[in-house]
Amino acid sequence: MTDLAVFGVSMLLTMARVSGVIVATPIFSSSNLPAVFKVGLILSFSFLLYPFLGDASFALDLALVGFAVLLAKELLVGIVLGLLVSLFFGVFQTAGQLIDMPIGFGMVNFLDPNMGGQVPLMGRFHYVLVVLTMLSINGHHLILRALAHSYQLVPLGQLSVPGKSVELFVSWFSQTFLVAVSLAMPVIAAILLVDIGLGLLNRAVPQINVFIVGFPVKIGVGLAVVALGLPFYLQIVKRLFGTSGALIEALVGLLRSLG
Repeated sequence: MTDLAVFGVSMLLTMARVSGVIVATPIFSSSNLPAVFKVGLILSFSFLLYPFLGDASFALDLALVGFAVLLAKELLVGIVLGLLVSLFFGVFQTAGQLIDMPIGFGMVNFLDPNMGGQVPLMGRFHYVLVVLTMLSINGHHLILRALAHSYQLVPLGQLSVPGKSVELFVSWFSQTFLVAVSLAMPVIAAILLVDIGLGLLNRAVPQINVFIVGFPVKIGVGLAVVALGLPFYLQIVKRLFGTSGALIEALVGLLRSLG
């Protein structure tokens, strides 16, 4: 009976951390996935990962409030992991949003049920691109490996949030934003050159309405630069989500600071 109780407590605690990852990670938290499927993922992953939990028998001696606090800590660990993964996904979506404005797609938004609101066109395109590329290189396996490894770096009930963890998260946020700006910079520079050319054309031939001519030219140049840059985008995705990429480095570093 005691073994069964320990197993039940271990499963609950494992489900708490797994649930945090599922809720906060973009791939698993998609609204296109049925709720039953998400619950099945949580149960399946929890059953596979609960042996990594370690000895959870001490949780049987905790009061209800203490056990609830322990569950909240495990849920928070999973949410932090998912938010960091979501931050890396946001690199490409932010780059797409920065590209939308200069090429004239800033006003072209559509309803995305995954995001729960209006999203720009190129931002969504880059987001779908990174998701498909990540799945093709088995980048989602890294999330599960990091989740299993998290029990060694952040043992059960040992979560702490020092200032170093906050500084590390802010540092990764600034670095990912810098990468997003770097990805969008070629398109922004190309559109700037187009604007300069259209300005010179307007001075030379005032009869031409550059506002009407400029829209298709900017869209064509912007899409051409994006198409030429796709191989570089894919290489960056592999560097971020590869086996020894920046994502796994960030996850391990953050977990060590939390433990």
